[in-house]
Amino acid sequence: MKQHTVQAFTALQVAMAEAYGVGDVTRNFAVSIPMETRLNDAIQSSSDFLQRINIIPVTDKIGQALNMVISSTLARRTDTSGTGERKPKDASGPDGMKYTCVKTEFDVAITYALLDAWARFPNFQERYMQHVYRRIALDRILIGWHGTSAATNTDDAANPNLEDVNIGWLKLLEDNNAANFLTESTDATGKITLGPAGDYKNLDALAYDIYSMIGDAHRTGNEVAVVGRGLVADDMGKVLTSHAQQPTEKNHIQIMEKSYGGLPTLTVPGFPDTGLVVTDLENLSIYWQEGSMRRKSEDNARRDRVEDFNSSNEAYVIEDTKGIAGIKAGNVQFAEA
Repeated sequence: MKQHTVQAFTALQVAMAEAYGVGDVTRNFAVSIPMETRLNDAIQSSSDFLQRINIIPVTDKIGQALNMVISSTLARRTDTSGTGERKPKDASGPDGMKYTCVKTEFDVAITYALLDAWARFPNFQERYMQHVYRRIALDRILIGWHGTSAATNTDDAANPNLEDVNIGWLKLLEDNNAANFLTESTDATGKITLGPAGDYKNLDALAYDIYSMIGDAHRTGNEVAVVGRGLVADDMGKVLTSHAQQPTEKNHIQIMEKSYGGLPTLTVPGFPDTGLVVTDLENLSIYWQEGSMRRKSEDNARRDRVEDFNSSNEAYVIEDTKGIAGIKAGNVQFAEA
């Protein structure tokens, strides 16, 4: 690093130590709960999508979903003139989803050359942290849509969409309410055929059919259709590009002018290219365990870079599995006339 960069990075470490209330950030340390909350708020604020779902602290590593939505009906009538008693329903329900927070590492290395470039800016510290927060936000979203397992040792070469980091919402839906997870259409070929020659003639029909899987009692009126860019491109007659699945530079939700299935329609960073999910976005949650966050920042001269180690225990949750429906993106097959 150049001398100016050394000074800027040292100042960053001093600022971090003061903020976290520790003497030395180059040694692994536990982050206080108030600071954990601030960090998770900063990560959530860096993403339009994360701001529309729940990111919630929990005390226990293993537990039952907090049910941020009341998933059962409440209205009833009881004759109390005799021995009858009113019996309020348990808001959590008898079969709430179980969660397990697993350790998730968000370690990042930044080369001296890149730090030298950043150190020219007066907002070096802010720029540095924003890049880290935004990448953590994008990873959380990617895991939510693509995660299928929580491996002891993950392999990002074999799982470029972080499939083995944690169990995400689509896999949770498939495992916990398969009736609301479409894997094949009526042709029984193991595919969901879409197009003039398919079982679903257009994306409107498919979106409405998925919405119809959600029972009236589990609809909030705030449902949206999250649609993959590949489905939108096909419907609008556009050519797919190799970058269709990549999140936008600003990590924005794109609200489509055209609705599908009569629902407001969104495209979301990291969402499967041929995926479709219908739900109230407040039905989706990420839990983080209080007291689990660990951090460390160090200069690794042997690799000509600085390294920032971040980890916390996290879980993905669907608050009401009957209030969401979707499709298996990999089974979609376009059927042209």
